[in-house]
Amino acid sequence: LQALKRKPDLFLCSNLDVKAVFQCGVLSLKFPEAPTVKASCGFFTELLPRCGEIAPVGQVVHENGKVLLQAVLEGIGGQASRSLMDHFAEILFALNKHCFSLLSVW
Repeated sequence: LQALKRKPDLFLCSNLDVKAVFQCGVLSLKFPEAPTVKASCGFFTELLPRCGEIAPVGQVVHENGKVLLQAVLEGIGGQASRSLMDHFAEILFALNKHCFSLLSVW
């Protein structure tokens, strides 16, 4: 999360597997530890606004966003602690704001 905030062009590096980073973030949303889930939510709320400006991020979100949405909805549906609902809501808000056309398809 901190790397994304401070150096977003890190995601332009040719040797960075953006899809693997994305998938790790999605898996982390399902962890039982609240701090891990909170950090993962923060990662996605920082990543999603960059879909339009960083092509590799946009491509990964386009191809794998449905998996993210499913993980968020599962968390909200009862898999995650109630104290984390605001963090999941921030991801939904970011999806709605920055990926609206994709969100309606997913």
